Amino acid sequence: MDLSKSQSGPQSTTQFELCESDPKISRKCFNIFMCIACKNNIHPENETAWKQKNSDIKQIRDYRGRTTSDIRDGPASVDVSVVEEYQTTLKGVFQLAVNTVDDSFWIGDGDHNKELKLFTSHTALQKIKPDGNMLKVIYSFNFHIYDMAITPDNDLLIATDGPILKLISGKNKIKDSVYDLDPYQPLCIHVTKNNNVIVGAGIEGRKERIIIVMDQEGNNKNVYDEDMIHGISFTSPLRLTVNKNDNIFVIDMMHEEHRGRVVVLGKDNIINTYSGHSTINTEDRPFIPSDLTATPANNVIVVDMYTSSLHILNSPGNLITYISTAEKGIVQNPFSICLAMEENVCILFMGTITKTDSNEKSKLYKLHLIGC
Repeated sequence: MDLSKSQSGPQSTTQFELCESDPKISRKCFNIFMCIACKNNIHPENETAWKQKNSDIKQIRDYRGRTTSDIRDGPASVDVSVVEEYQTTLKGVFQLAVNTVDDSFWIGDGDHNKELKLFTSHTALQKIKPDGNMLKVIYSFNFHIYDMAITPDNDLLIATDGPILKLISGKNKIKDSVYDLDPYQPLCIHVTKNNNVIVGAGIEGRKERIIIVMDQEGNNKNVYDEDMIHGISFTSPLRLTVNKNDNIFVIDMMHEEHRGRVVVLGKDNIINTYSGHSTINTEDRPFIPSDLTATPANNVIVVDMYTSSLHILNSPGNLITYISTAEKGIVQNPFSICLAMEENVCILFMGTITKTDSNEKSKLYKLHLIGC
């Protein structure tokens, strides 16, 4: 299959050959094809694992024509399978977080009414628990939500209107957190395992958008702005996550083009920018990322809601493979994801959205994640 040619739509799991440089493939290590340079630099000690492989591998190019032959560190096989399907009362699960302590979820549709309502069946933010194949609403609130994240203490941190992040504690009371971003409006948030809070933020009416890393006391540790990242600014940070290398993956939406990109940040620079792949995305089917999460294998799963696909990126932000959620029996478009472990099994939870003119309600899926 020539991956340099655009495809008409998403396909099921598709693997890409891996190589660090341009020379022809010489040897094969397990399921990864490499050139002589990669063999000598990456796996010199594994001579017994190499098998001679004569192959005429064509370079992979993305839809802008750039070579992506440096894709590496890919899993041998990545797949998902549907375990459970739950019906929600929301038109769209735009925000999703899982509390592994009490097996509950927080889901949100980002909308709000003028007043706060508790114990109602349909509001902007709901705490829910599975009950058979249904979802029982435990608590619900009405206020505008940009993003949310579970803290290591299993509290819920929320980006809502105003510069201060809100916190919902175990008693389900809303209060101000220590994270004050004034004069910025927080747009997306992520809490790391070591209690750092990473926030994408902006100022209304101005083009300035930044990514701020804060400690658990609310002090700034690092700021990524236009100067720090060599003149590359953000348009509208939507979601972000962090992998084991402390690389920050940011979904940045380009309003004027109705497209998105994933920007990968190192400690003080941009490592990569991923804007989709020609195997999945075309001019008529653009890359519109809506959520992302890091995996135990140090990859990042990105939801491409328009093509109903999951892009699997490695640590530098290159495409490894992708999965069509439609071919897994998920009819509605995916939008939000989060990940949890059940013993040694990796579980991916996925929220969907419905069409504007549809009377349907969105769904929440529990998926087994393999090889990622």
